[in-house]
Amino acid sequence: MATDLTVTEVLSDPLIGLMLEADGMDKATFADLLDRVAREQLHQKMSSLQERRADMFYTRLAASEAQVSCGGIC
Repeated sequence: MATDLTVTEVLSDPLIGLMLEADGMDKATFADLLDRVAREQLHQKMSSLQERRADMFYTRLAASEAQVSCGGIC
């Protein structure tokens, strides 16, 4: 089963080290880039989750209000 590499594994991987060297990027800068991207992805996922939860809440609220307004005999 394939798994993602940890940041430590990425930074110690010789092939990635060669690519960073070829691109003129040091490991600290690359680690900062990975951290920023991870934080942005987390922020996006949390925002999406909050939106879905709000949508579900208001859908259930509307259904509940509709049921109350017709006395539950709809």
